[in-house]
Amino acid sequence: MSQVSDYNIANASGASVRSDLNAVFDAIKTLNSGGSDPTNTEAFMPYVDTADNNNLKIRNSSNNGFTTVGPVDTANLGLLPATGGSMTGVLALASQNAGAPSIHFGDSTTGFFKKASNQIGVAASGTEQLFLDQNGITLNLQNEVRFGDANSSHYAAIKAPSTISTNFTLTLPVNDGSNGEFLKTDGSGNLSFASATTSLTNLSASNLTSGTVPNARFPATLPAVSGTNLTNLNATRLTSGTLPNARFPSTLPAVSGANLTGIKQLKAYVNLKGTGTVSIRQSFNVSSITDNETGGYQVNFTSNMSSSNYIITHCISQDNANHNSHGCLYIRNSTISTSSFKSRTFKDTSSGETVDKLMVSFMVVEN
Repeated sequence: MSQVSDYNIANASGASVRSDLNAVFDAIKTLNSGGSDPTNTEAFMPYVDTADNNNLKIRNSSNNGFTTVGPVDTANLGLLPATGGSMTGVLALASQNAGAPSIHFGDSTTGFFKKASNQIGVAASGTEQLFLDQNGITLNLQNEVRFGDANSSHYAAIKAPSTISTNFTLTLPVNDGSNGEFLKTDGSGNLSFASATTSLTNLSASNLTSGTVPNARFPATLPAVSGTNLTNLNATRLTSGTLPNARFPSTLPAVSGANLTGIKQLKAYVNLKGTGTVSIRQSFNVSSITDNETGGYQVNFTSNMSSSNYIITHCISQDNANHNSHGCLYIRNSTISTSSFKSRTFKDTSSGETVDKLMVSFMVVEN
């Protein structure tokens, strides 16, 4: 360790000059090391402070103070090398933004940045994709949460709708429920499991044959019904009266018994205007009507029949001007298919002249 009062070699005797030179060389060799700052400082002068953990210090460009670099007894002067290493202090970075995140990984527009106070943003392609704060993780831009399969070749995802009018939170149940139960909400965001059959409690014959069941929903498998209130439930009661807007599952459970023998299912119906521009007045399971010719119509089903052996019933109106002109309607047997059928209306049974009718109705039933 050595310091000198100055680096000036003054004229003197040979021994004095030699001694002066040796002192300067010692100061240079030991980087002006000492327990206090050198007195002969110059800008950019190196100095090892033995009283401060042997820190290497360099005089600043204004020559009015030293800047600490790091302890000479520690590898890399205690600095983190480009190849990486362990830090013992705090790493403070500039806030930056999504277009130039504070930390990136070889892609200057993808990384982490400070979104706002107590919020960490994650950017990809220069756009904020999500952020973390004391409330949790918020995904932006309708981004998805994806769950990959065993080999990550496919995934199942959950995402928000395109537009939400107000914020809401769904809280999961405390258990996984029982077999056959469904997940329901209490309207305040609390989810729980419930049985799909609880809404059918106290269902009786009187409830079915009087009043209405608007928008009623039934489970795929209906529970067994029994009791004195149901003793008179038979085919007549099922086919008379109405259940407006009642909704049933796509596949109803099998029904049997003497009272239900021979019941057919209504598969389609249509009431069409057959004069002028042909149009549909009212229909069920009919996608469109084709006007093939005078008095000739084709009924096209929305959902096909199970076979071409279905039953077709029909009705036509009389002419407004001639109450004795009813006409005859025939189904063209060769055109009956699972997806459509054709008909023709004749003026009478002998002339063979076809005629348009103001109202033509068809109804289709099958097992």
